[in-house]
Amino acid sequence: MIRTLLAVVLLGTASMSAAHAEENRLYMAPVEGMFSFTPGQLDLAGNEAELGPVARPGDVDTGRLETFLDAHDGDTLLIVRGNRVLREVSPDEDLYADAGLIPLVESGVAMDEIDALEAPDRVDIWAVGTSIDLSDKIEAVSEAQNNRGAAALMLKLSPEGSQMVAALTNANAGRQIATLLDRNVLATPVVTGTVTSDVLAVSFASPEDPARETWVLDTLRAMSHPAAQ
Repeated sequence: MIRTLLAVVLLGTASMSAAHAEENRLYMAPVEGMFSFTPGQLDLAGNEAELGPVARPGDVDTGRLETFLDAHDGDTLLIVRGNRVLREVSPDEDLYADAGLIPLVESGVAMDEIDALEAPDRVDIWAVGTSIDLSDKIEAVSEAQNNRGAAALMLKLSPEGSQMVAALTNANAGRQIATLLDRNVLATPVVTGTVTSDVLAVSFASPEDPARETWVLDTLRAMSHPAAQ
């Protein structure tokens, strides 16, 4: 049992992670379902044995969660707080640990991940479909401004990357597409149609942390592979 952009991408306020910055992974995945714990029903336990932070769903959520998991059996699950992916659960894993506890972070996770759980007020579980990896499909990154005058980045994709985005958006009209840089959730906009442009405008939400803007820019530039002339 698993229990188990589009033209404009808005960056949220996710924290940075030195532990995951080295992964340098930019990917997109359709969000096929989302479960949000009922306010006041999420019992966050402390360090349970070697599980780290865990969630103990209350009575109200237990049935809802089981229904959600049954509907999305086979999907990859992401445990998300705010704009941070705390744990990824593959289709062959169990969401639960013993005694009905849900580990919120992966085993051996770095402390900065656990710090992201400080005073959590909401934890969501997303069921996501097959993702596309654009990590090696970025040809260039430049600074710009969006139509509101806010800071933005322009990502030039390779022909293969553009085709991947077009196929993903075409197959998921009316559905949210999650765009992530490492474990940072950059955006989850709803796809309104097929995206065919080879340039993605990545707009920072306001207000934004200048240090994070620099980190995102530097990370994406380091991932870029200029097209051969």
